[in-house]
Amino acid sequence: MTQTISELRLRQQRRRRSLLRDTCGMAAVEFALILPSMVLLFFGMLEASNLLVINRRMATAANSLVDLAAQEASITNAELDDIIVGVKRILEPSPTEPLTIKVISVEKGPNNNDPIVVHWSRDEDGATPYSAGSVYTGLDDDTVLQNGRSILVVDIEYDYSAGVTGHVFQLPFHFEEKAKRWPRISDKVQLCATAAPSSCTS
Repeated sequence: MTQTISELRLRQQRRRRSLLRDTCGMAAVEFALILPSMVLLFFGMLEASNLLVINRRMATAANSLVDLAAQEASITNAELDDIIVGVKRILEPSPTEPLTIKVISVEKGPNNNDPIVVHWSRDEDGATPYSAGSVYTGLDDDTVLQNGRSILVVDIEYDYSAGVTGHVFQLPFHFEEKAKRWPRISDKVQLCATAAPSSCTS
């Protein structure tokens, strides 16, 4: 009987040692537990990086467009369209189909009570998003525009879809970037249908 008990204890000790040495199963369980967190962290970092890149490109595009337009005393529709095409390339290789670009020249009359109104406007399709003379409320601070002055505003909106990586952030992710510049060499930038001065806005 004593010998049998000793043999049982010996077998149990061997089994314990064998289990302690066999860590393969434990490693597999630990990996299965942390895998979802690792996948979530990976896609989260990937998506956050993409969103930061798009946000930086949006800011660059808006500031480049308004800066180029503000350097002219007058600009034709064709010239403005060419600048818009060039600005779209800043966002590449991301698709630019969900992109909207608005260029607006706004002005304020000589009196303190005069509202800020649209001088002219044009979008990426060559349309007029705001009618001339309509009140413009898109400035964050109306005091940046003094009486009798004008300012150029570029408003860019973009809906970004991350494709296969859209697992962490809610997509499509909406971006909106606005940039403003005062005209450099004239009181206001004129928009012209052709190169003829008679085709320009007043």
